[in-house]
Amino acid sequence: MKKSISILLALSMALSMFTGCNSKDTSNNVVSNGNSMNMYDKVMSKFNGELEQGAVIKVLENDTAIELGYVDKLINAFNEAYKDKGISAERMNVDQYSDLATDGPYGYGPDVWYQANDILMKYADKQHILPLPVEKMDIFKQIPESAWNAYSKKVNGETFYCGIPLNVQSGMLYYIESKLPENWKTEWDINKNDVPDFFETYTALYAYSEEAKKGGKPTKYGYLDETVNTYFMSGYLMSYGAYIFGDNGTNPKDIGLNKGDAYKGAKLIQQWAEQMDNTEILDNTFSSACYQYLADGTMLATITTPDVSSMFIRSMVSTGKWTEEEAKADLKMVSVPRLPVSADLTADKWQDTITDMDKLTIKPTMMGGVNGYGISAYTKIPNASLAFVEFATSYEQTLLRNQMMQVTPVREDVAKEVAKTDKTVGIMFDNLDGGYISIMPAINEIGQIWTPMDSFLIDLSTDPFREKRGEKRMYETDEQIKAGLDKLVTQIRDAIDTLS
Repeated sequence: MKKSISILLALSMALSMFTGCNSKDTSNNVVSNGNSMNMYDKVMSKFNGELEQGAVIKVLENDTAIELGYVDKLINAFNEAYKDKGISAERMNVDQYSDLATDGPYGYGPDVWYQANDILMKYADKQHILPLPVEKMDIFKQIPESAWNAYSKKVNGETFYCGIPLNVQSGMLYYIESKLPENWKTEWDINKNDVPDFFETYTALYAYSEEAKKGGKPTKYGYLDETVNTYFMSGYLMSYGAYIFGDNGTNPKDIGLNKGDAYKGAKLIQQWAEQMDNTEILDNTFSSACYQYLADGTMLATITTPDVSSMFIRSMVSTGKWTEEEAKADLKMVSVPRLPVSADLTADKWQDTITDMDKLTIKPTMMGGVNGYGISAYTKIPNASLAFVEFATSYEQTLLRNQMMQVTPVREDVAKEVAKTDKTVGIMFDNLDGGYISIMPAINEIGQIWTPMDSFLIDLSTDPFREKRGEKRMYETDEQIKAGLDKLVTQIRDAIDTLS
């Protein structure tokens, strides 16, 4: 947890506002160098604690929170709590909003916006969201530094915070318990810990997947995934030392997708693509079809984020084989299996990776994101808006949001409470706190990684099948994969330079 934060302020003359977000120096004094103190005072004076009487806070939330009924409960609870204080909130419809950058200056758009960090922080770059006095808030000490980093912005070497993190998302492995092979306890639990070996290491999962392809198992495939999905696949590169941008994702001049032993992660992706017979890897519908594939027994397991568990449950119920309660009990989520140190899924006997796990495997790092609240720079009711954000990120509301939406809170006190009955939350929070979730960079340059990375993953995933078509392979050796990653970084750098 970052206990002390530094302050350096930059104010747009056109908008008369702070470039980044509130920050303190290591001595906990406001940094003052002439006009900087005046800038700070001017911006922070917006948050003087005096609620703007008659204020109606326009709140923009996501579709899922609206659909599941959480937003209405939040709004109603806030309005009840503040009914004697002269302010209230109302939910905006998503179709009422287009773009804060273009509509905000004209008085349109939300006062408070719940969104992923990479989207909110793009607006911070252009000074469309306000700095927040986070160190004064109850939530400040409850959130890990890695989550605050998702809303941080550096200006002239100083760090600012531009939002309040609330929930974290990253990959988890889904499976249906009743689809496990009948002999898993005798044949696939050699360490006798009541956990299927193929959910503990990728080498064991690969071995089971090979057996499933031969037939005679409850599912046609063991594990299926979309190996051209940049969001999830980049985690395998990161597990072996890669990163997207340096300085916690804030330095686009330092592109690290070829750093460390990133080629090992690429090699692992390629092996999975070949094992899955190229199934679905080039089909953009996999992200939606995966729910049915799990329900109908096409696959035993796949990886996606916890917030879509309701989609799996819905697909299970649609088959007529489960009631909703039965589906909820049968659907399981566990950590992404450990990866082989060698990155070769066939080099070691899968049994060895279970009995000598610490030596032969590593804990994976997965890409993730943090959702939270930001406040529009154009709001005329900053104090009322801040009151809403504090209410929405309180212990009680964070707990209710988890209960209704199964999202993982970044508040440590809530996460620990929920983890008593929900192991998934404990796993996710520990991964975040331990640095095993790489938060999606929240700078504009992130937009330049997708096309080059998608192209690289397509070539990598289809490479094992070129020989069958009488073509020469592109990525047959480690050196060829390394060269491909170097080319990928060059393409991203050229795209960023062109954008600049």
